[in-house]
Amino acid sequence: MKIFKSVLALSVLLTMLIACGDESSSSISPEPGDDSSSSVIPASSGDLQSSSSQKSSGKEKSSSSIEEKSSSSVSGKNSSSSVVESSSSEEFHLCENGDTLTTESSKKITHFVCENNNWVVEYTVRKDSLDSLAAIEKNKEHPNMDSLFAGYDGEYFEFKDPRDNRKYKYVEYIWRSEDGKGRDTFYVMAENLNYGKMIPSGTTKFDDKVTEKLCYVDDEWFCDNHFGGLYSWAEAMNLPKVCDSVAVDSNDACKSFADAVKKASDPRVVRWQGICPDGWHVMNQYEWAHADGDLRSKILWEENAGYNRTGMAIIPTDRLPAGDVYTVFWMPSALKSNVAKAVYFYSISNNADLSGVDITRNTFRSIRCVMDANNTLTH
Repeated sequence: MKIFKSVLALSVLLTMLIACGDESSSSISPEPGDDSSSSVIPASSGDLQSSSSQKSSGKEKSSSSIEEKSSSSVSGKNSSSSVVESSSSEEFHLCENGDTLTTESSKKITHFVCENNNWVVEYTVRKDSLDSLAAIEKNKEHPNMDSLFAGYDGEYFEFKDPRDNRKYKYVEYIWRSEDGKGRDTFYVMAENLNYGKMIPSGTTKFDDKVTEKLCYVDDEWFCDNHFGGLYSWAEAMNLPKVCDSVAVDSNDACKSFADAVKKASDPRVVRWQGICPDGWHVMNQYEWAHADGDLRSKILWEENAGYNRTGMAIIPTDRLPAGDVYTVFWMPSALKSNVAKAVYFYSISNNADLSGVDITRNTFRSIRCVMDANNTLTH
């Protein structure tokens, strides 16, 4: 009788899978553009992702970086009991709470977890990209960074920071106006700055005598492998910590920066060294505005992976609870009480807000450094 019930349960599930269409109330929906029309998890390969209300992270990974599965496309703690019957009734459930499940298709690997007796997408790993931040956080792994600079046809130069002998790739960025008459150039690091002493996230006491940085997920490997350090605005500008929370022209500790902004012919073009090496400055609003095109690297972005045609190789350094990844760069522009201008790059769009938006200064973000010399934008 027990065997009969199990067979019946599987039959019911298969019937559900065939019957379910786009109107299914299931939390799983097919990937737009995929051939699959199923909206409930099959125990076989298929391209699946969560709806926007679920906690899918849209994870991406290359097939070379994904552990090979057995001939079955489904694995999990209780993959053989995807359908279970209640011990107290004849009610059938898709799963038992806490179970995990994995499906694999030609395009992606999708990981599910059972919540309230229903399968919910935990994260998705695409095979056409190398890694994703959500998978990295979950598995405590280090991503494959080999293709970080892929896609750029120009020449990468190299600079060694004499303060710590760390080497950085940098590129000549050439901007041309739409009418073809204007042309500007500047040299910019193709990697986020990584300078200073790592401190743990949640730190509340800071030392103004030392440059302090956070590293992604409190792992210094990320700082040392192209993610760079994450700094509060005042730290990035090489100002005392108090400058994160006051109007810069109201405190003597921050007044030097306020004076530099006021002296500039345009606040967008202020040149401020901050914690960049000698001969370099924090990339300003005018320089970002001229860095048009998709500047993102081919790796780590969870949707619409970048092309890196400019060589800037920008990667995400944070992600939202819903799974979308992003990165933020400080600019030397802050005259309001506790906010500063920053540039955002998102996973859901090829475009970035290069004009800058106001964000709270005591959050930790990346910076890029631009060479002072041979720069036609800021003299």
